[in-house]
Amino acid sequence: MSSSSSRLPLLLALGIANALLLPAQARAADDVPTDGDRKVNIALGVGGQYLPGWLGSGQRQWQTVPFFDIEMPGVGELSSTDGLTLHLPHDGPWEAGIYGDYLWGRSRSDLGPRLAGKIPSLSPRVHGGVYAEYQFDGHSALGARLGHDLTGNSAYLAAYYDRDLPQVWYIQHSVELGWRGMNRAAMNRYFGVSAQSATQLQTDAWSPGSGSQQLSANYSAFVPTSQHTGFAFSLDYSRLLGGAASSPLVRQFGSRNQLEESIAFVYHF
Repeated sequence: MSSSSSRLPLLLALGIANALLLPAQARAADDVPTDGDRKVNIALGVGGQYLPGWLGSGQRQWQTVPFFDIEMPGVGELSSTDGLTLHLPHDGPWEAGIYGDYLWGRSRSDLGPRLAGKIPSLSPRVHGGVYAEYQFDGHSALGARLGHDLTGNSAYLAAYYDRDLPQVWYIQHSVELGWRGMNRAAMNRYFGVSAQSATQLQTDAWSPGSGSQQLSANYSAFVPTSQHTGFAFSLDYSRLLGGAASSPLVRQFGSRNQLEESIAFVYHF
């Protein structure tokens, strides 16, 4: 989830990747006849997130972050919230491609005085994989992602359903329901407790296996303030499941209920 010391460098790295992608997208646009539906959509801004200090934490913290979203229909999207998505050529309601995203780690300051030095801090992990999505009517979709850490043994499987809600005034908004599972390596990385850590914390050691990790619900909205500007809001609730929820880190020092709020002021080009 959160790592205050590493969040900005990662977002800047994605921004650099975006700068490298745009020329290629422009060349593709020159090679293929385009219309208004094919133009690159760019949104830049700055905002903040109020989110758990670490995955499973019961304490939340505020972090100021840059916001960007670059979308080229039929090619892909790069954003500070959803990472990188590249579409394979397709026709019809089915869509597939590759993606890249990241999970935040946890620094000593994120862990706080009760846990710092007793359980390991974690660096953020970039992971990539494949996805498939079925578009029902242009306003809703059902999809799945299968990914693996680029460095490490953690693997993730996620399923989601998202739907655009009827526009209210000029407000565009949507909801998404999701599920995520992890393999043993990922579950132990985020929720495991070694024997040494258990002794220091005066709790039980914990080594969860693979399985369901969380259910989530997200509401997102964009409220325009002019032709090119507006505020982007997001509210995300997750409930930890299985071995994640049963971890002593969560039961004794955190919460299985995870809430994240974000807001950004955005300029659309």
